Formats: sequence, structure tokens, C-alpha cells
Amino acid sequence: MSGSIRRKHGDISKAPTPQNTPSSITNSYLRSQPPTVPSIKEEDSEVLRQVANNPALMSMIQGKLGALVGQQSSYIDSLPKIVKDRISGLKAIQLKQLKIEAQFQRELLELEKKYAKLYEPLFDRRKKIIAGDAEPTSEEIEEGRALEEEEDDDEDEEEKIKELNEGKKEDDEDEDEEADESAEKGIPDFWLTAIENLSTISETITERDSEVLSNLIDIRVEYLETPGFELIFEFQENEFFSNRILTKTYHYQAELGYSGDFVYDHADGSEINWKSKENNVTINIERRKQRNKNTKQTRTIEKLTPTESFFNFFDPPKPPKKKEGDEEDEENDDEEDRDEEDEEDEDDEDADEELEARLELDYQLGEEFKDRLIPRAIDWFTGDAIDYFPGELDDEEDYDEEEFDEDDDEDDDEDDEDDEDDAPKEQPPECKQQ
Repeated sequence: MSGSIRRKHGDISKAPTPQNTPSSITNSYLRSQPPTVPSIKEEDSEVLRQVANNPALMSMIQGKLGALVGQQSSYIDSLPKIVKDRISGLKAIQLKQLKIEAQFQRELLELEKKYAKLYEPLFDRRKKIIAGDAEPTSEEIEEGRALEEEEDDDEDEEEKIKELNEGKKEDDEDEDEEADESAEKGIPDFWLTAIENLSTISETITERDSEVLSNLIDIRVEYLETPGFELIFEFQENEFFSNRILTKTYHYQAELGYSGDFVYDHADGSEINWKSKENNVTINIERRKQRNKNTKQTRTIEKLTPTESFFNFFDPPKPPKKKEGDEEDEENDDEEDRDEEDEEDEDDEDADEELEARLELDYQLGEEFKDRLIPRAIDWFTGDAIDYFPGELDDEEDYDEEEFDEDDDEDDDEDDEDDEDDAPKEQPPECKQQ
């Protein structure tokens, strides 16, 4: 189920090209037709140099060449008919395999739904203990402690004895403080702590978000009847918004992708009913005063600007929809407007790349919640899950390595500066721009 956003077209890296065609081919079909390369005349070389010095013309040529990416290689067309028939037969065989794989993926989805129902009573009990509506049984506590002891087998015996001795003293003190501790309900900031230990999600959380997320009492997932799933975030009563439930629903396309997996289509999020502008963590409020020149009266102007926030997660980006008639408009364009349209196309491509990156991140966050956080919530809360995922590294370790490298780089830079002082200075090249 998990995976990055897949494009609707096939993988162009799989298309036969001269670069990925086996070299053995040159010993058979291509030997009879050796390539011929005409020599470049002096006047042609002058034209090529002028083209290279014209950025606009080079950009146009690169755009035309880019349109050829993904086109089928002429190598297939050069093969004999009997070989082409074999290739067609292989495609038919692959189609049968893809149909079986599609059936496998659909049955796998139904299996996930089946076991999700079996998880529900366990996750419901987890929710009650976290919220303070229930307490774990003595059997559950003993079994959990046994698991903790197994995890601590690598520790030294002396440290274990020391901890046991300190634990006995603490047990005596804890008996006196039981009355005070009984006032603490559930496990405070359970979900906030678990989320902050999962780096992919924690990078989207600001300081203002943390105060809101401390009101989380449960996160769960439900599968849809159609391919897709829904994330459910349950909050206790709070001062920020009136919603008790926020949802984020991910929809897959009905047809499977080329790789046989379900392909992400779009997502929908709940509308958050913020109690006031000041409590809305997705906006910044800028206030300034204006004075009327005639009446000398002052008034306060408010400017609301969007800001980064985890709660933008519930307002997901929408995939672009191609407008009808775009192809017809492109065919009727005049040559005089080509340059302007090329610039607009470049801007559109940049915007499409940015949108695709946002869609991919949004989909990745949903998969992180579904596949990693919810099933292993207690391990993310304690931090044990970080040991099982190599990608979840401490930032401090990364910074220490960079600082060490920077010191080496500074020494190298000083040596380079000394060498440059001793070496004779070269004259700058003559500008030959036409």
C-alpha cells in the first residue's frame, strides 16, 4: 500500500534506447547497417558556435529535445517481423501476469481490512489507558515489565543491581506519594511525544502546534469501502477549535498502477472551526495603526497571512485538472507569441514540480501515520522505535559530524590560500562575447 506518487505514464527508463540496448545486438542486426556521421564543415561549425552563444535558441532546442524523452527507440522498428511478433507475445504474457498481480493487491487490501477489525479492541483499550479512562491489569503490567527486562539484557550487571537498589528506595518513597500521583490522569502528551519522535512528521510541527496537539487523545485509521483509508484525530475539549474529531481521507485510483500497486489519487481533510483568529495557528496576524489626515482619528488594520503549521495537513493540495480545449489552443498559437508562451510554460513546469512535491509529501505523511505511528505508538512514545528505523537519527550526531568536517575544510582552505599567494597571478581571459 505504501509508496511514492506514481506517474500515470510508464517508466521511461524501461524503454529500449541505444544506451540500454545489449551490446550483443551490434553483432547481428545492426552490423549490416553501420551508422554514418557526416563531417562538419567550417561554415557549419561557425553556425553551431552562434547557436551555442544564443541562450534563447538553446533553450528552445532543449525544449524540443525534452519532448522526445520517453519516445520509443527506432531499434524496435528495425527488427524483423518474426522478432516483433515475439515481442508482442511477451506483452500478452505480461498482461496476464499483471491481471493476477492486480487480483493479489485487491485481496491483500481486503486482508488488511480484516485484520484492522481485529486490532480495533486493542487500540480502543490503548486509547482508554492513555486518556485515563482505564488502568492496565496486573497481568499486562507484569508482561510489559518482562519485555523491558529483555530489552535491557545488554546492560552491565552492576548497573542493574544499582538500579534495583535505587528502585527499592524509590518504591518506599512512591508509597508516600501515591495520593498525589493518583491525581495524574492517563499519560500526558502521549501522542504529541510519539509524533515528535517521528522525524518526517515532527518537521511539520511548530511551537504553536505543540500546544494544540497536546490535546490529542487518540489517532486511528479506518479503511474505506473503495480503495483508500481515513485517519481520525480525536481531541479533548480545548480552547483552540470546537472540533472534537478531525479527519484526513486518502483516496486511491480504481485502477492499479504500472507496478501493480494502488496509485494515490487525492485527499480530503476536515474544515477546522477555530474559536478565534488568535487561536488559529495556521495564520499570522499583523496589526498596525493608521491615522486619518483630516480627522486625526486612528484605526487598527489587521493583515492575516498564512503560515507553516501541522494543521495545514487537513487542507491538502489538490492534483491539477487539465482544462478542456488546451490542446486546441496550443495548435492555434501564432509564432509571434511563442517566446512568451515558452516562458509561461517554464513557469507552469516549476509550479507543477512544486505541486507534485507537496502532493508527494502529503501522501507520505498519511502513510507514516497509517503504517508506522498508529501500529507502534508506544514504541514511538518511548523512543524505542527510533532504534528500528535507521533513518530516524538524532540531529546532534549529524551536526557533530558536520562540525568536524568544517574544521578540516578550514585547514584545507588556509593551505589553499597560502599556495595561491605564492603562485603567480593569471590574467583574466579576454571577453569574446558578440
